[in-house]
Amino acid sequence: MPRRSYEAIRKQIEKLEAQARKLEEAAEQKKKQAVAQVVALMKKLGVTLEDMAGARPRRTRAAKAGAKKRAAKKGAARKPVAPKYRNAKTGDTWSGRGRTPRWLAALEAQGKSREDYRV
Repeated sequence: MPRRSYEAIRKQIEKLEAQARKLEEAAEQKKKQAVAQVVALMKKLGVTLEDMAGARPRRTRAAKAGAKKRAAKKGAARKPVAPKYRNAKTGDTWSGRGRTPRWLAALEAQGKSREDYRV
């Protein structure tokens, strides 16, 4: 594979930087157009900035759930939960939260009751 010269790489960088500037300018132009459309619509309908400040969008159920998850991640680490189920032969345990572990699912598939392994 031929090695590129420093000048060739430099030219490629300049070309890419020029493309990036064009993309940024296009995005800025779209943003200005969107703002102009919103302002025109607000004038047409007689909506003021004070009206907008008072209006709060409704949060969907999914957005509320996501906010709760983010808040939980920011908070203190979860405390460990005491095990509710234990396999006496192997010593494996399960807190009863989350997916059923394979060892317990296999035992249940054999016809055994989950309650037989309750701590």
